[in-house]
Amino acid sequence: MYLSKNLLPCYRYLHRYIASLEGNGKLETLEAINEKIRKRFKNPKLSNSNCAKVCRHASFAWCRSLIISLALITPVQSGLQSEIHALNSSDSSLESSLLLCIDLQTNELWSQSFEDSTSLGNLETKWNPMLSRIKNIVIKKVSDENIETATSLFRSSYNFYRESSCVMLPSGINLCLVPSRLAVQAQVQPNLDGVEILDLSIPRKLLLWAYALLHGRYANISVVVKHCEENVKVWVLTCSSMMFCLACQRLH
Repeated sequence: MYLSKNLLPCYRYLHRYIASLEGNGKLETLEAINEKIRKRFKNPKLSNSNCAKVCRHASFAWCRSLIISLALITPVQSGLQSEIHALNSSDSSLESSLLLCIDLQTNELWSQSFEDSTSLGNLETKWNPMLSRIKNIVIKKVSDENIETATSLFRSSYNFYRESSCVMLPSGINLCLVPSRLAVQAQVQPNLDGVEILDLSIPRKLLLWAYALLHGRYANISVVVKHCEENVKVWVLTCSSMMFCLACQRLH
C-alpha cells in the first residue's frame, strides 16, 4: 500500500504524458510507450488498479492515434465511379467485386469515463472536424505521396492487432462490404440489400482499413493476417537497417 501511494505522482505524470503524445499525434512514441508499460507492469509489486488504468489509457490512446493517422490519409474526394471501373476493368461481373466501406462514429471515441474529461474534450475539439469526414465512404488506395505513410501505418496496425487482443477498446469504427454495383454515390447507404456489416474486433477493423488504403482493395481478415505474418521478418530487417543507418549518421 505504501509503495502504491508513493507511485501516485508517477501515475498522474504518465496519464498527462500519454495525453500529450496523443494530442500531438505521436503514434510511434505511443506504440513504444505501450510496449514499455506492458513490460514494466508485469512486476507483481506494480500490479494494482492505478497500473491497470495507465495500461488501459495507453492502449486507448494508441488506438485513437491509429484511427486519426489512418483517417488523415484516407481519400474522401469524389471519383467513385472511375475507381469502380478500374477495379472491375478485368472482371466482367460487377457482382463479384466487393468494396470496403467505413463509417466513423466519433462520439464513441471520446466517452471513456476513466480518462480526464478536459483532455478528452481537447482531443475531441482538435480531431473531430477531420474525423467527421469519414462517413460511409469507400476506402480507396492512398495517393502516391502517402504510400510510405500507409506502409508504416499498416505495420503499426499489425503490431496493434498482435498486442491489444485482450484490451477492451472504444467502439466507433463501422465497416461494411458493398457490391460495387451498389456503390453509385460518394457515400454508401449501409441499409441497402446486399450490404454486409463486418462484425470484427477494433484491431481487426484497423488492420483491414490499413490494408485497403495500401493495396486499394478488400481482403478477408485471415488473408491480411497471413500476409502480415509472411512479411513481419522483412519489416524487422527493414527497421533494423533504418536504425543502423541513423546510428551511422549520428556517429559521422
